[in-house]
Amino acid sequence: MTDIEKLLISLIKIPSVSGQEKEIGEFIFQRLKEIDGFKIEKQAIEKDRFNIIARKGKSKIWIVAHMDTVPGEVPFKITKNRIYGRGATDNKGSIAGAIMAAKKLSDVNLLFTIGEEKDFCGAKLAKKVIGKSKVIVMEATNFEVYTSQRGVIGFLLQAKGVQKHSSLIEETNENAFHRIIDVIGNLIDKKWTAFNVGLMAGGVAINVVAGHAEARISVRPETLEEYHLVLRELKELDKSKSVRVKALNNIKPFETKLKIKGKKKKAFTEMAFFPNSILFGAGALDIAHSANENIKRRTLNQLPEKLIEAIEIISKL
Repeated sequence: MTDIEKLLISLIKIPSVSGQEKEIGEFIFQRLKEIDGFKIEKQAIEKDRFNIIARKGKSKIWIVAHMDTVPGEVPFKITKNRIYGRGATDNKGSIAGAIMAAKKLSDVNLLFTIGEEKDFCGAKLAKKVIGKSKVIVMEATNFEVYTSQRGVIGFLLQAKGVQKHSSLIEETNENAFHRIIDVIGNLIDKKWTAFNVGLMAGGVAINVVAGHAEARISVRPETLEEYHLVLRELKELDKSKSVRVKALNNIKPFETKLKIKGKKKKAFTEMAFFPNSILFGAGALDIAHSANENIKRRTLNQLPEKLIEAIEIISKL
């Protein structure tokens, strides 16, 4: 077993769902202290939550990878060809690759962030540190370079009904869930890009008319035109008072300012917070967040050298 495989396994075994990054942050901090030449600091975000900033030499290039994962357990196992576990692809393989590459470089800056899978609180604060420096944001790209991505608009729908015995319901709009469902149906018909109802909650029991209900929804606008259209229509929906609309996040589609050709990412990443950035890393997006999350061992072992090559490319831009 190689050093990078051992490092990834250690990272996978530390749970780090968004909001619970302290333990993995401390682990990474200690591993970086073992590498000669690094000046390391914790950038406090909130209680027990921090980014890790590590500088080595005089490089003006930053490698960024997030420490948190989505919820949900993935049984850890190792086969001849793959390593399985939550975060194997998204994004602990990237962390391991960045650390192993940094061992070979005399000039490099590393940033490990929190909150990427929830509210991007780490990247939002770290952008003040990085500014207009060149950045490689690490995510699963199968070693392809991505230079643009969709935006993201997250919002909360809230509806009120009339709570009473379910046998006494007279009109469908007395039920808060019915109101929410009607609105969601209309929004689906608009065919916004990657429209997704992620969570719904409300009511108290099956035999009680729901007096309240809510749904958390995301849209990933493909273009600036769609981005502005979605915001206008959500504003109008809120004015109609059929439901309340509350914004959760609101970030425009992104295109790097670096003069380099690349693909467009369907997913939203921390690239949006760094104007001179590209997206690059090992693994496949369709494996990330899945119940079968894994990374190929061969791919993982290639990552440090591939990352060093990417650093050399953007250093010349």
